[in-house]
Amino acid sequence: MPEQRDEILPQQPADRRILTREPLNAEAAEGAFAHLVTPTEMRFVRCHFDIPLLGDEHRLELAGAFANPLRISMPELRAMPSAMLTVLTECAGNGRRSIPPPVEGEPWHDAAISTAQWTGVPLRSLLERAGLGEKAIELVFTGADGGEYQRSLPAEVALDPATLLAFEMNGAPIPPPFGGPLRLVVPDWYGMASVKWLARIEAVETPFTGRFQAEKYVYAPGVPVTRVRVKSMFTSVPELRAGTASRLVGLAWGGESVARVEVGIGPIWHEARLVGPSLPHAWRRFELHFTPRAKGPCVLRCRAIDARGETQPDRPQWNKGGYGANGVQKVTVIVR
Repeated sequence: MPEQRDEILPQQPADRRILTREPLNAEAAEGAFAHLVTPTEMRFVRCHFDIPLLGDEHRLELAGAFANPLRISMPELRAMPSAMLTVLTECAGNGRRSIPPPVEGEPWHDAAISTAQWTGVPLRSLLERAGLGEKAIELVFTGADGGEYQRSLPAEVALDPATLLAFEMNGAPIPPPFGGPLRLVVPDWYGMASVKWLARIEAVETPFTGRFQAEKYVYAPGVPVTRVRVKSMFTSVPELRAGTASRLVGLAWGGESVARVEVGIGPIWHEARLVGPSLPHAWRRFELHFTPRAKGPCVLRCRAIDARGETQPDRPQWNKGGYGANGVQKVTVIVR
């Protein structure tokens, strides 16, 4: 019922950009990127279907190629040994508004991204308890939002100790819009892999070809969207004055761990300084101090480089769904 749905929606800051209300899709609120861990009320929201209302009676089913298929309750999951990880989640369509010509999908700008501290049971523990079969090549995850949203992961990714069955976000039970009471968290992959309202895990011995696996979230037929591409953005560009020292601040993430960030001022690239904590699955803050020499328009750019030398491209790569947009950000400012 609409009345019930309204009760579980997160408090909406006035400066949040809402793309759709049914289903709910909203960008992170203004000021969210000042925080390394995004406050819950400022986090972006991505839904394909209506948000289900689930309680403590919710059960997770493990079926398919397991020696001991099982159903487990939320209290049983919370009683298992848990881990907490700080993980960045980026919608695969984040930034698709920057891709010319226009592409399909919700018109996300650059705010479909957030970072949270997730607490949950390593998925590996439950797969071992159920006895994952040797011939299982993928795990298929189904959400409780009607059962249509299904995604699979290769067995080796599902068995990674960092892949979590999360039941807390930022130290509290996960709110329904973000997948509570139980969601999958797959670090370093785009958000479509982290299935919300998790209800079923099926071990399969043949590749899964569901709609959201083989038709949606592909760069091209047979080329799936998987890991987050290296990317950066400015989060603070102050008013610039000629002859006055200024500080540019931003965030960088993705790829095989951010190694460097460069800031372009006009035609010249400058090495930025990486600051703050370096966590394996989160973003990293960068800063650059400089003094503008002359008044007038100035183009600022930022680009991240990962540990393997992968660098953001000047322009985002076009694809039908507008996925993985990671072109260099450009901001034109007027130096006073």
